[in-house]
Amino acid sequence: MKRIPMLASRGFTLLELLIALAVTAAVVALMFAGFGTIGRSEERNQRVMERSERMLVVSQWLGRKFDGLRLLSRRDGNVFVSFFSGNAAGAIWVAPLPERGDAGGLHVFRTTPLRHDNGRVDLTVEAIPYDGAMMALDWSSALRETLLQDVRTLQWFYQDGRTGEWTQQWDSSQGGYPARIRLEIADERGAWPPLVFPLARSR
Repeated sequence: MKRIPMLASRGFTLLELLIALAVTAAVVALMFAGFGTIGRSEERNQRVMERSERMLVVSQWLGRKFDGLRLLSRRDGNVFVSFFSGNAAGAIWVAPLPERGDAGGLHVFRTTPLRHDNGRVDLTVEAIPYDGAMMALDWSSALRETLLQDVRTLQWFYQDGRTGEWTQQWDSSQGGYPARIRLEIADERGAWPPLVFPLARSR
């Protein structure tokens, strides 16, 4: 009976082994590059989401406070002037705190930039309880919160409802309040879309 000849087995040559290792290394490098791209994309998306959330929080908070604005007067020397006033850096007005419910009451709010020693600027809001037209504005005892950190640009504008013109100075002696307020902000990633708040009729 004839035997079937067996093929001689042999191992990989050094050249084949080097080629296999090179191909494997290339595949692994491509995989890590893909993972790196995905990771960077997720980080960018996360930063965009966080920035959008900051915009929404600032817009909603100011919107609620301006919606509850009360047109009240205070005594300034021998004359009574409006509690609302504003300039390019911020505004002062009276609104409820909190917005709804019986807890709390009317407060005088002031928004202002807070400058730190390292050069950083934050948008802060201060509040003191409203105590009538004769009250003194003692901001040393105010509640103070940071509304937005690390602001690069902060400009306030006020629209005259009669002329439609925008100005950066709204004097309390004008006796009224603007039709709209526009806030222009820029952070480390650039300018925000302008925040525009129409002011409801005082209640």
